[in-house]
Amino acid sequence: MSKVKPGEVEISNTKELTEKLSDLVKDPSLNKPSNEEVEEAKKEFEEAAKEWSVKTYKIGAPEQAQEFYDYIIHFIRNRFLWQKEAWMGVIKLVDELGLSEKVFKGQKDKSLELGYQALEFTFYALSNPGGIGLQSAKDFEEENEIFIKVATVVGEQLEAARERLKEIEFLQQKWGAMAQGFYLEVEPEPEKEVTKDVKTQLKKQSKE
Repeated sequence: MSKVKPGEVEISNTKELTEKLSDLVKDPSLNKPSNEEVEEAKKEFEEAAKEWSVKTYKIGAPEQAQEFYDYIIHFIRNRFLWQKEAWMGVIKLVDELGLSEKVFKGQKDKSLELGYQALEFTFYALSNPGGIGLQSAKDFEEENEIFIKVATVVGEQLEAARERLKEIEFLQQKWGAMAQGFYLEVEPEPEKEVTKDVKTQLKKQSKE
């Protein structure tokens, strides 16, 4: 349990933010953040947001780059049945995969890399395989090993990306709260065993 400084707000869930601030605004005795602290919080958020906008995530090791790229392309072309507005995601993902291939192609130290939105869409697609008829089902069964391998790595990277996004969202809330005269602190959540959960989920889906 972390120690709460005078004037800090401790919350275990960011949804409690509005309620806590509403209660605390009635207490004039709280220590208020200085202008310098508010500016520092603003700077911390803006720098994190800027870094996030260009952040990419490695999908496997460099020696797996071509294999993983080929399988994701194959999956999008032959295993994913898009619906409604998902057609836009398919086109954009293939474009981003192509750009990443140009970077790792012929370079032994470069991995296949995707940005956050492409990562989300890739995992969404891999989590929703589709096909028509018995033969397509048998074909998918034969590629189960590479499917699980790629989907697990994508899932692990997506989990890391989502955790970082939560941290950036908190930095924004922290800055907003300090601008209103309050300190914020979030109780850290317990770590999750991501790999095991993702493998279990995807193995189950691949057999359905």
